Amino acid sequence: MSSFFSKRLLITLAVVCAAVGANGFIAYTQILGQSEADTWMARSLQMKEDLEAYLHGLYDERALYEAAAKHHKDVPQAQVERSATDLRRIAERMRRTVAGDRAQLAALDNLDDKVTRWRADLELATPGHGTVPDDPELADDRRDVSDALAALRVHEDHALADRLAQSAHRTRAATITLLFATLSGIGLLVYAFAIRDRAARERMRAAQVARQSDARFRQLFDAHPVTMWIYDASTLEILAVNSMAVKQLGYSESEFRAMTLLDFRPDSEKQRLARFLSRHAPNQLDDGRTRAGIWHYLRRDGSIFSADITFYPLTFDGRFSTAVLAEDLTSQLSAEAALTQSNQMLESIIDNIPQRIYWKDLDSRFLGSNSAFARDAGFAYPEQVVGRADAELPWAHDIDRQRKRDLDVLTTGVPQLNYEDEIVVDGQRHAIVANVLPLKDANGQTVGVLGSYTDVTDRKRTDQALRIQSRAVDASVNAILITMHVDGQNVIEYVNPAFRRITGYETHEVIGKDCRFLQRDDNQQEGLVALRSAMRANREVSAVLRNYRKDGALFWNQLYIAPVPDADGTITHHVGVINDVTELIRYQEQLEYQANYDALTHLPNRNLLRDRLSQALSRAQRGSGRVAVVFLDLDGFKNVNDSLGHSFGDKLLTVVAGRLGACVRASDTVARHGGDEFVVVLTDPEDERALNNWAERVRHAIGEPVWIDEHEFYVGCSLGASLFPQDGEDAETLLKKADLAMYRAKDLGRNRFQFYQPEMNESVGTRLNLERRLRRALRDNEFVLQYQPQIDIATGRIVGLEALVRWQDPEAGLVMPSEFIPIAEESGLIEAIGEWVLREACRQNQAWQDAGLPPARVSVNLSARQFHRADIRQIVLSVLEQTRLAPEYLEIELTESVIMTNAEEAAEMLNQLHDIGIHLTIDDFGTGYSSLSYLKRFPVDRLKIDRSFVSDIGVSHDDETIITAIITLAHALNLQVIAEGVETTSQLDFLVAHGCNEIQGYLYSQPVDHGLIPELLSSDGIFEAATV
Repeated sequence: MSSFFSKRLLITLAVVCAAVGANGFIAYTQILGQSEADTWMARSLQMKEDLEAYLHGLYDERALYEAAAKHHKDVPQAQVERSATDLRRIAERMRRTVAGDRAQLAALDNLDDKVTRWRADLELATPGHGTVPDDPELADDRRDVSDALAALRVHEDHALADRLAQSAHRTRAATITLLFATLSGIGLLVYAFAIRDRAARERMRAAQVARQSDARFRQLFDAHPVTMWIYDASTLEILAVNSMAVKQLGYSESEFRAMTLLDFRPDSEKQRLARFLSRHAPNQLDDGRTRAGIWHYLRRDGSIFSADITFYPLTFDGRFSTAVLAEDLTSQLSAEAALTQSNQMLESIIDNIPQRIYWKDLDSRFLGSNSAFARDAGFAYPEQVVGRADAELPWAHDIDRQRKRDLDVLTTGVPQLNYEDEIVVDGQRHAIVANVLPLKDANGQTVGVLGSYTDVTDRKRTDQALRIQSRAVDASVNAILITMHVDGQNVIEYVNPAFRRITGYETHEVIGKDCRFLQRDDNQQEGLVALRSAMRANREVSAVLRNYRKDGALFWNQLYIAPVPDADGTITHHVGVINDVTELIRYQEQLEYQANYDALTHLPNRNLLRDRLSQALSRAQRGSGRVAVVFLDLDGFKNVNDSLGHSFGDKLLTVVAGRLGACVRASDTVARHGGDEFVVVLTDPEDERALNNWAERVRHAIGEPVWIDEHEFYVGCSLGASLFPQDGEDAETLLKKADLAMYRAKDLGRNRFQFYQPEMNESVGTRLNLERRLRRALRDNEFVLQYQPQIDIATGRIVGLEALVRWQDPEAGLVMPSEFIPIAEESGLIEAIGEWVLREACRQNQAWQDAGLPPARVSVNLSARQFHRADIRQIVLSVLEQTRLAPEYLEIELTESVIMTNAEEAAEMLNQLHDIGIHLTIDDFGTGYSSLSYLKRFPVDRLKIDRSFVSDIGVSHDDETIITAIITLAHALNLQVIAEGVETTSQLDFLVAHGCNEIQGYLYSQPVDHGLIPELLSSDGIFEAATV
C-alpha cells in the first residue's frame, strides 16, 4: 500500500507540474470538483453541529421554566430572551448554510413552527409560580420538534451523499478528459485515480449501507449489526454489550461488564462526556432517542473506534439505564480523510509554488488562483477570488493595462514573459516580474489566460540599500578597506576615498597588496598580536596600531576588523575601518607624561617614584645590593611662598630640582613627592659615611643663594634616610621610615640629616591612639557629612552635591579628613567609614527629595579598599534599596590610581556598578596614570579635573594645557567634565571658554551642613548663566 501511495504521489506531482505549465485548465476542473465536495462536507458538518446546538438550546430553555417552577419563582425572562436570541441566531446560520435548498428551508420553516408552538404551550402550562404539568400537548410538541430536527438531519445526509456522488462523477469525468489530453504514459495516473475514486465510493456506499442497517435493525440487540451497549445512567457501569461491540472494540463481554463508560474513552473526550452527561442527566432525557453526534472510543488494542452515537433511555434489569447505538463511521471518516488529504495535497503543491498563480476566462474573470495570489488580492482564501474581475482587486487603477495584456495574449496566442510591472498590495506598491500565457483546454482551444508573477520588491529594496550603503562607505570620513584571504595573505580588494586621504596611497597602488604593507618594518607591535589572533579565530577585533603614510610619516590608527562570511558561513573577506587617532594618542602621551612626571619640575612624581624604587629593591634583592631612600623637605619655603606668591615659590622649586639632579648619578632617582618635599633613591651607596658626605653636598648646593627676578633667596633643607635591607624590604616601609627620619631632623633644628632609628616609631603610638579614637567615633556615631554643591555651568543650577566626611571629635572638635583618613586606611577602618558615608549620603538625598526639593545627584568617594571589595556591588544595591534612593541620583567618585591599580579588574567592577544605573566619575584626573585604551573601556560618565591644575590657571601655561587636553579628551570620549577647587572668576572664565561642563569650589559655596542645602536647592540658581 505504501508503494502504491508513493507512486501515486509521484504521478500527482507530475500532473500538477504539467497543469501549471500547459494544462492548468484541466487541473483546475479537478480541483474545483474536489473543492466543491469539501465545501459540502464542511456544510454538512456545520449543519449537524448547529442542529445539535439548537436542540441543546431548547433543552436549556425548558430547564429555565422547570427551575423557576421548582423554586416557585418567576420565569427569568431575560435568560429566556437570551436563549431565544441564541436559537434565532443558530436558525439564521442554518438558513444561510442551506440557502438555495428549498427542501431544507421548508424543513427549517417547519422546525420554527414546531418550536413556536412548543414555546406557546410551555408558557401556557407554566403560569405564575406553578409547575410544569406533564401535559400531553407538551409531549406532542417535544416529539414534533425532535421529528423536525431528525428530518433535517436525514435530509442533510441525503444532500451530502448526492453531492459526494456528483463530486465523484466530476472527478471521473476530469480523469477521462485528462486521459485524452495527455500522453499515453499518463494512463497510469488515470488508472490510479480511477482506483482511488472507486475505493472512495465503495467505502462511502458501505458507510451508507451501515446507516441504513441501523434504521432497519435498531430494535435488535445481541444480533444487531450496529455496535450497542447499555449502561447504568447513575453509575455509568456497563450492563450489557452486543456481539458487534465485542467485535468492534475487542473487549470480552466480561471485561465490558467490569468497566464504566469512562474506561474506554480517550483522555481527550472524558471532559466532553462529563459535560454532555451533565446537560442530559437521566431525568432530563426525552422519551425518544437522543442523537449525541460523533464520538471516539478506545479499542482494546489502543486504536480508535469512531461512531455516530444515539442514546435511548430504558429500564434494564430494573435499573434506569441508557442504551447506546454506535454507528461505525471509522471507514467513512477514513475515506473522507483520504479524499480531503488528496485534495489538500494538490492544493498544497500549488499553494507552495513561490510565484503567485491565477487563471482567467475569456472575459478576464478569475477562474481560480493559489493562496499567495489570493492574499495579494486581499482575500483569505483562493475561493474568494473566483468570479471576480481585476476591477474588484486592489490594482483596479491598472485595469486597462491588465486587460490589454490579456487581450494581446488571447488574440495572438503569444505568451508575454518576464515583464516588469507594479501592483498594489495592502495599500503599498510592489514591484513584480510577471508572465501571461494562453490557457487552453484539451482540444487546444484558448479558454482564457494563465498568469503568474514574482514579488521582487524586497530584492529592489535590497539593491537600493546596497547602493546607499556603497555611497555611505564612499562618503565615510574613516578609511574603509575590504580584503580577501588568498594564500595566507589578506589581499586588498577595495578602499574608499578616505583611505586615499589618510594614507596618501591611490587606489591602484594598493589593490592586490597585502594590507600589512602599512606597517612596513614595524611588524612586532603589541596590537598586531591581538589582531592576528582574532583573525585566525574569525572574530571581530579592534586594535591601535602604528601605520605609515606613503610619504613615510607615522600615524596612529584605531583599526576595527570584522569577518564577512559567505552564504555557507565560510569567512571569505574582512572589512577594516581605520580611524586616525593620532591626535588622541598625542593627548594620551601627554597625559601619561603628566601621570608620571611633575608638571612644574619635570621630575618623576610619586607614581614613577614608587615604580623606580620597587625596581631598585628588586635588583638589590637579586644581587645582595643596598638602597637608600632620602626624604628631603625645604626649610623656609612656606615663607617665600606666602610672602612673594606661588609663582616665586614655583620658580624656587624648579631651581632646587635642578640642583638636586646635579647631585645624583644617572642610576639614581630624584622625585618630587609633593609640595616642597623631594625623595631621592640612591642605588648601591657605599656606606653611611658616604651618605653623610652626599647629604652635606646636597645641603650645601641647596643652601646657595637663589636669584629670581632680581630677588635673592636662601633656603635650607632637612633630610631623612632609610636603608635597605636593615630598615625595610618594601617601598612603602622605606618611604615611611625616611619620612620619620626627615621629621626627626626638623625636630632637631632643621637643615639637618638623620638616619632612621627604631625609637622614631614612638610616634606610632600617637597614631595608635588616633586609631582607637576613630573606632570609638564609629561606635558613637561622631562622623558628620558636609555637602559642596556642583554647578551646571550652562544653567547655573545645582546638579550635584559632593558628600565630604568630617569627624566631630569630643576632644579635638571638628577634624578634617586629611588628618584621620590616612590612619583609617592603614587600620582598615576606611571600609566601615566609607560604607557609613555612602548610606548616610543616600539617606539624606532621599530625605530632601521626600521633602519636595528638586532632585540632584549626591557624589560619594570610594577608597581603594572599598572599591576592590568583591561585594561592593551588593553593598551599593543594598544601600539604595534600604534608603529608597533611585540609582540615577547616586554618583561614585574614584581616583585614577585606584582604578589603574588593576585595570582589567577595575573595568569589570566598574561595569557591575554602572549596570546598577549609578553615575561614575574619575576623581583627580590628570594626577595619575590612565591608559587611553583602558579609559575608553571604562563606563565612566565624567572626569573631574584636580584642584592642583585649576589653582594654576593664569599662572602655569603647562597646567592650562593639561586642562585643555583633559576637556578635549573627555568630549572625544563623550564624557562630561567637572572641575574642582574653582575659587576665582578668572578660573571660571577659562573653564567656560574651553567647554567645561560643571564646576565646584569656594567661588560658589564651601562645604556646608545638610541643614543649609534645602535653601540652595530651592533657589533659581547659584549664579546667572548669562554671566558665563
